[in-house]
Amino acid sequence: MRRFGVAVVCALVVSATSVHAQEFPSSTVRLLVPFAAGGPTDVVARILADLLSARWNKPVVVENRPGAGTIVMTTAVAKAAPDGHTLGVATNSLLINPAIGMKLPYETFREIAGVTMIATQPVALVANKSFPANSLSEVVELARKAAEPLNYTSPGPRGVGHLAGELLQQKAGMRMTHINYNGSAPALTDVIAGRVPLMFDIWHSARRYVDSGELKLIAGAGPDPLPGAEAVAVIDKTYPGFTVVAFNAVIAPAGTPSAVLDRLSAEIRAVVTAPAFAERTRALGINAWGTTPKELDAWFAAETAKWAEIAKAANLKAE
Repeated sequence: MRRFGVAVVCALVVSATSVHAQEFPSSTVRLLVPFAAGGPTDVVARILADLLSARWNKPVVVENRPGAGTIVMTTAVAKAAPDGHTLGVATNSLLINPAIGMKLPYETFREIAGVTMIATQPVALVANKSFPANSLSEVVELARKAAEPLNYTSPGPRGVGHLAGELLQQKAGMRMTHINYNGSAPALTDVIAGRVPLMFDIWHSARRYVDSGELKLIAGAGPDPLPGAEAVAVIDKTYPGFTVVAFNAVIAPAGTPSAVLDRLSAEIRAVVTAPAFAERTRALGINAWGTTPKELDAWFAAETAKWAEIAKAANLKAE
């Protein structure tokens, strides 16, 4: 009888969870964004929220929680009720922060659960138009012969562009020094002006300046050719294993029932792979794709391990 009672209780719990998942969402869903309004991550989040609101017939409200290299937003998600009604849009910083030993008010892989990938964006290595090198091999040769390390920049310290430069140094056996900027716009301004010769940036952000001739494109940092610049080589062809992409993914508090995570994942994947999402995000240059929660968690773990290895080799630590 005791075993029968336990079985009944378990069945009731599973049944309740299943019903909850079927009725989800039961109220307003909050989608937290780690940056101020108007940036590319915010734009993607608002398009997603709009399409999900229409699909669920329930409001999905975007809340901007900028600060501390995405830690403010991630903390709010980690400490929220694990019922699927508070979600966050994660970027590379979610994984880089623990990889470099950043002191965090949460345990990333104990308090955060992956829901699904939204999209990735290609990263590119660009240079001032007067920079003497025109290709990756010429950049490497120039760096190896230079008495001092080559300066390069990115949208911010300890971000994906910064670590892309560290990875290139390790792969190519060259020396570079990262020049810190707070944001893509001021960094691009100084690369265009010639104050810093090189930059790793989101391709969509840098592309208009390449198209206008204000910057030159050196190479793509992802596994595939850059959209609109397919003839330009990617770094991985010369240095296998060099794969750097920026991403946006949906996360939830750990402890959210698996049935709810699966339901959320399926619903969001249906939206981001639909023509309506593609049409509204085409100008952002993103590659929309979805994953299951387990697939996203595995991808998170692999990426974090990669960045931790790169950071260790570069002796790069949180300040």
